[in-house]
Amino acid sequence: MGILRVRDLKSPPYVSTEPSLNVHKISTSDQFVIVASDGLFDFFSNEEAVNLVESYILSNPHGDPAKFLIEELVTKAADSAGSFTTEELMNVPDGRRRKYHDDVTVMVIILGMNKRTSKASICI
Repeated sequence: MGILRVRDLKSPPYVSTEPSLNVHKISTSDQFVIVASDGLFDFFSNEEAVNLVESYILSNPHGDPAKFLIEELVTKAADSAGSFTTEELMNVPDGRRRKYHDDVTVMVIILGMNKRTSKASICI
């Protein structure tokens, strides 16, 4: 699981007060907004995340795209770790989690007439 290891646990700051900010004027062609912690983007590019959500919403209009992104992330993380299954990855013991996990939070806000928000969090 070395690929998932937190790089440097000894050097603060662990949390930065510097926000990552991107401004985008919403247009009529925008379908959704993904708000997520960096753990999601450690495994998916912006474009990959958007493509996953877009295809999921088309095939599951009433489904939970945030939960879907988390499930895809766990699958990709397990594949990246080598011989780990998703279940094994999720069952790393509490005492060892700090070395291997990344807390991930995802929120997908659907724009337009079907306004709804989907949220999911996981610690991998």
